Amino acid sequence: ERSLPDVPATKFKARGQVVKPRDERRARVALLSGCVMPLVNGPEMNAVVRILTRNGVEVVVPKDQACCGAINSHAGDLATTRDLARRNVDAFLSTGADAIVVASAGCGARMKEYDHLLVDDPEYRDKAAQLSAMVKDIHEYLVELPFEPPEGELNYRVTYQDPCHLANAQRITAPPRQILRSIPGVELVELSNAAVCCGAGGTYTITEREFSLRVLDSKMKAVKSTDADVVATANPGCLLQLKLGAQRDGLPVQVKYVTDLLDESYRKRP
Repeated sequence: ERSLPDVPATKFKARGQVVKPRDERRARVALLSGCVMPLVNGPEMNAVVRILTRNGVEVVVPKDQACCGAINSHAGDLATTRDLARRNVDAFLSTGADAIVVASAGCGARMKEYDHLLVDDPEYRDKAAQLSAMVKDIHEYLVELPFEPPEGELNYRVTYQDPCHLANAQRITAPPRQILRSIPGVELVELSNAAVCCGAGGTYTITEREFSLRVLDSKMKAVKSTDADVVATANPGCLLQLKLGAQRDGLPVQVKYVTDLLDESYRKRP
């Protein structure tokens, strides 16, 4: 049985670039591109840049950034995780950004803990604490900005899956729903087990594949019961896992990032 769904051909290629806002600049952020997202979440990352620039945010994608270290820490390799954290501290703090925006729940959770990770490093302790305080999940950031209310009508019945690393590690549950409810025509239907893991769990799909698929079975039954057109989420692992479940089970449901839907609404009313 497959452990990955089809991967889009579109890649994220903005690393090393500075993308100017459409209108007057309201803020300047540094965006984590990460190691997985440019390859498997190209369309989602491009949508995030469009959303930010539409809302007056200048986006810097640091060229020298590294993987956030989440996968390494999942595997117990904390030495490499700390090395990656140091590289990111140097890369992101040099941008002069107001905030560091992350469109992956797992990466955001890891980067918000750089202060703890490097607490025993006298050279990086204070800088790591500064970086961790600047990290914002994309939904958290947009709501605080605040984002421009979208006007394009979508007419979707949507259910939302809470990524574990967003709901549990970062305690962020309301902002994604607030964004979904702001989109004209979107009917948000709560998932019965929204806060239960989808089975992705970082490297869990590889290390505990059989159990991961059993967890996915339960999740897809809940998705099917909502009769939703779209299941939205906010983490690359969840996106891939839910797409796999939909393809495997033949469900007529689209799997998208919350930000994909916001971008789609914006593009209907440019």
